[in-house]
Amino acid sequence: MFPFQANSQKLKEINRKRICLIHSYNCNFPTYTHVSKAINEFIDSTDYQIDVEFMNSKEFVDDVYIERFHDFLSYKLSKRKAYDLFLVADDYALEYVLKYEESLFKNKPIVFWGVNNIDLAIEQNSNPYCTGVVEDVSVKETLNLAKTLNPKLEEIFVISDNTITGKNDLKRMLKLKDLTTLVNIHTLNLSELSFSEFENNLQQLKGEKALLLLSLYRDKDFKYKPFYDGLNLIKKNSDLAIYHLWKHGVGEGIVGGNLIHHYRQTQEALKMADQILKGADIKDMPVLEESPNQCYLDYNELKRLNLMPAIFPNDWTIINRPSSSIHLSKRSLYLFLSISMCVCGLLFFFIYYAKKQNCLKKELIKAQRNANRVDELKNAFLSNISHEIRTPLNGILGFSEFLSLPDVNDDDRIKYFEIITENSHQLLNVVNEIVEIAKVQSGHSEIKMEMVDIYSLLSEIVPEYRLKSEQKNLKLMLMNSKVVKSVYADRQYLSKIIRKLLDNAIKFTHDGCIEIGYYKRMDFIEFYVKDTGIGISNDLVHIIFENFRQVQESDIRQYGGLGLGLSITKAFVKSMGGKIWVESKENKGSCFYFTLPYKEQDLASLISAEVYFSGN
Repeated sequence: MFPFQANSQKLKEINRKRICLIHSYNCNFPTYTHVSKAINEFIDSTDYQIDVEFMNSKEFVDDVYIERFHDFLSYKLSKRKAYDLFLVADDYALEYVLKYEESLFKNKPIVFWGVNNIDLAIEQNSNPYCTGVVEDVSVKETLNLAKTLNPKLEEIFVISDNTITGKNDLKRMLKLKDLTTLVNIHTLNLSELSFSEFENNLQQLKGEKALLLLSLYRDKDFKYKPFYDGLNLIKKNSDLAIYHLWKHGVGEGIVGGNLIHHYRQTQEALKMADQILKGADIKDMPVLEESPNQCYLDYNELKRLNLMPAIFPNDWTIINRPSSSIHLSKRSLYLFLSISMCVCGLLFFFIYYAKKQNCLKKELIKAQRNANRVDELKNAFLSNISHEIRTPLNGILGFSEFLSLPDVNDDDRIKYFEIITENSHQLLNVVNEIVEIAKVQSGHSEIKMEMVDIYSLLSEIVPEYRLKSEQKNLKLMLMNSKVVKSVYADRQYLSKIIRKLLDNAIKFTHDGCIEIGYYKRMDFIEFYVKDTGIGISNDLVHIIFENFRQVQESDIRQYGGLGLGLSITKAFVKSMGGKIWVESKENKGSCFYFTLPYKEQDLASLISAEVYFSGN
């Protein structure tokens, strides 16, 4: 077993409630992403410790594997401290737990979700130690949806497989009344077909037909395919609309349906578990029979299959949907305001740049030994600033000309506005960074030092960057300290420091995770932002906080930006009496640290300290 989240506070570990999650499948199963997200967001690791056991039942179903899983779990349960509650995900796990309830889980509360064996789930109302949430698929609602989108639809072919879940889903579906009044139902049952035979049957389906995917993991020969391999097999052999009853796959080739969302299922089960561990009687919690399902559709698939309705009802969730043309007037106003601000900013920049050049010339006269280094820095800056300003400006001017053409349709017009807006933002960011570094380094910025609530500040920042991380398939972890509550700082400056460090971490990390945390060290609070990105070589780490510098000149082109972010961050930290440094290994990742006073202090004595670096 492995902890879902670690906690470094040893004193609190004794009092933490222990939970074991027994999951029917494995961590690569599509629904587990939603389960993991719900647990991370709902469960406080300072109060609970969650261990996870995977049965991997989609891939292994033979008796030998089940027996070994049972032996291994029994051994671990006998060696570990007793658990306070067991969570159970999906049918295989619930059947297993109920089978061995007396020997392994006796008198322990059990909370399940994702169970589509409705009869078995309802039976637990008579079990004084078990409750949970059923997974009741919305078959009729999804068939009605398919018929609404395509009134000419004549036949739906239901895809099921040779797994226990697949057989149960198909059996329960065929028992539903009045299905054939909606549309003719046929089955493509991999309990009777091999994958190759299934492909041949798919290739024969043409015309006003659609597919309803129940399960496609194992064929009659017990050959196994992961979910997305099965979905790709369908897309390769058929152009028909594919409907589903679960959310995974929507946006990747599935039109949609009235879907089960495992995030919401897990969330409901965790609420029950939390109440039980806080003293509520499980006998007073009946099984939740109404599955929290919702209509999801993929705009791109609707458009590809010519299934676009005249209007979208408010209770439909549409993914990949372009922005509405209603907002064009607001965007136009915002666009022209942005361009005006950029022009003013550019004028300021050229004045600033001219003064900067004069300063550079004076520095060259006073210090000839630094001439080569200053010259290289100037050339890099000129090249970079030329690229960062001309590229978005060319985009703004070019697509503004396209908007004036009479034959531009609404879709293209929306697209051009989005491109112009994006380039305006990019240009505005360039100006803002130059203004910001100039104000701080000239001493004209106003600092308002106060006691800042760290948890409140991070609660505003982290959710925004968690979304950005998920767009790159990265995991963002926040390690809150239960000892430290506040720090003596300028709230606005502290927010900007954290945002700039998180921006860099996400930009330079392509795989893995990002972690942000803080803890008390003597009279200071030490913050850190750690990533598994490209890292920095030891011989270059000393230049990373200089103006207009990045790790390598090639990085400026690959990743964009002026190279001012860390210069600004350094200035902010130093102006509040703190220090900043970095520890990094090339191709392994980096960890940026900075300190700020724990309580109100004399800033004059703190600001005199030099910023330092560590490359260990």
